[in-house]
Amino acid sequence: MNYCPCGATPLSVLQKQDCSNGDSAPTCGRRCGKEKLICSTSGEQHICRSQCHNGPCPPCTKSRVVQCIECKDKVRVDCQDLKQTEEYICGRCFKPCNKVKNCGRHWCYKHKCQGSDSSHLCDKVCNRRLGCGNHDCDQPCHSGDCKMCPHTSIHKLDCGCSEEVVVPCAATLPTCNKPCARIHACDHEVTHMCHNKDACPPCTTLTDKMCTGGHKTITMPCYTKIMTCDSICGKILPCGQHQCQRKCHDGYCTKTSEKCKQLCQTLRNNCGHMCGLVCHAPKECPKTNCMEKLTVTCKCGKIKQQKPCFLLVTGSETDHMFLQSPQKILQCDSECRRNSQAKLASGQV
Repeated sequence: MNYCPCGATPLSVLQKQDCSNGDSAPTCGRRCGKEKLICSTSGEQHICRSQCHNGPCPPCTKSRVVQCIECKDKVRVDCQDLKQTEEYICGRCFKPCNKVKNCGRHWCYKHKCQGSDSSHLCDKVCNRRLGCGNHDCDQPCHSGDCKMCPHTSIHKLDCGCSEEVVVPCAATLPTCNKPCARIHACDHEVTHMCHNKDACPPCTTLTDKMCTGGHKTITMPCYTKIMTCDSICGKILPCGQHQCQRKCHDGYCTKTSEKCKQLCQTLRNNCGHMCGLVCHAPKECPKTNCMEKLTVTCKCGKIKQQKPCFLLVTGSETDHMFLQSPQKILQCDSECRRNSQAKLASGQV
């Protein structure tokens, strides 16, 4: 470059160069004088009145007369408000379309709009917040609801196997569709799916289990605790003489301090009847009167009474066969005698 930016002064004439502008050429300080191309379109040639400078010339500060293409009126307009590629329309003639575009959100401000569907297509970006709440719609501006957020992310499922899956933005994590891989208390086939609960659902496989009293097997779900049956327990009580008469149960038959309340079944030596007292094992049976009720009759059998055994037993040992049949020890009354005489008269005796 041999001249200053305005082209009026050779660089050799300039006494010194201003190096503070880096690569910019030194200026001469005179008026620029370059022609304004935009202003020259009307036949008027406006020149730049700024001092010699680098780069493009600033906007023209003058004005010129132009004609409105609509009403043909002539008006004076500042040069900086004119565009070289646009015909001038005065303020009275400029009427925007003012029709809503296809998006339903923006308006058409074009002059002399053709009003076709294609001319009313919105060219803006939607930018509405998507349903995920994290991203904005980047589609062309449109009416109606926005589409689902296209963004995805990789997450680990909140389950036992921690499988990684691709999940749409803000979507709920899906449930794992694999069988549960945890260690279970039984060896039956796992029938429930992977989950994030603290405990697995109970195993429902049917199995045969012995009842708690050991009487018989019962078919029940695997998770069910050992059940009781309807049989009598039958376990020997701590007394060593009696069996538990409760229905099948778990745990001990009696409490630690509880005594057996069943009746002693030891046979008496003198009559053969049971002791009948509340269980006193392992002690021997005390000597008490036998209260077993026995039937006694008169000789003909008409009169019958119930008497306790001890009134009929004499001595320490008695023939047990003697006590098994009614004893005829009562006195017959007058009616017995009349009956006896009647039988004799009829020949029945």
